[in-house]
Amino acid sequence: MNAMNAPDGVEPVPSLAQRTKGVDSARRVLQILLQFSESRPELTIDNVLESFDISVPSAYRYLSLLREMNLIEERSKGTFVLSPRILQLAHSAEASLDYRTLAQPILDRMREETGETALYLRRVNDAAVCLAIAESDHQISISFQPGHLMPLHQGAAPKVLLSEYSDAKREQYIDLLRPPMSKAARAKLEADLGAIRDSGYAESAAEVDAGVWAAAAAVRSYGALVGAVTVVAPAYRLSESHRRQIGDVVRAGAAEFEAVIAQ
Repeated sequence: MNAMNAPDGVEPVPSLAQRTKGVDSARRVLQILLQFSESRPELTIDNVLESFDISVPSAYRYLSLLREMNLIEERSKGTFVLSPRILQLAHSAEASLDYRTLAQPILDRMREETGETALYLRRVNDAAVCLAIAESDHQISISFQPGHLMPLHQGAAPKVLLSEYSDAKREQYIDLLRPPMSKAARAKLEADLGAIRDSGYAESAAEVDAGVWAAAAAVRSYGALVGAVTVVAPAYRLSESHRRQIGDVVRAGAAEFEAVIAQ
């Protein structure tokens, strides 16, 4: 298996020159663990055999080791899921991913190029939080301020974050909203989220703050969403050409952010 033909959910195997020697079995166990994903929450013994050229006893042996370490659980015979212990690792990873210092110079450039306020947001549980901001010289009152938790279903950047939810998780989030959304509003939100997920880009008008327009783009690290960059501005002072220019700056800022993270 190589980077060109690795199945979905499996990390490409490094080139032979980069491979650590003497750990083939450990490497295989980790590769099996990395097959789990949001779109593939369950793994069967057949999935393992299809993805790796190993025997049935070897597959069970590797899975047994993951169970011994409390990293997976057997939900039914031959079907495995991640265990709650994985959440500890996820929380540790989230705590270590602080991209504020990387984001700030990018936000500063976005502000200079647009003349408007630029922000970096990420998701914390079922909320959006602003982690960094470059404020415009023009006064603007916005709800998103560093450290403030905001809903995911209103505003360009929050909806970029919400668009990454699986269908089941998104439906659960919407079901828990109070007051409940109307059928028409829910249908529009779901349609918007589908388009946003496909494009990685969103615009909004007066969804969070009255009179405020925003554009946002997804920021990813090795395919995983790590946040969104956005520019917000009073709608009254934006021409159509200015909005297009802001959209271009936001997309470019997200691409630059991804390049910096990958270094």
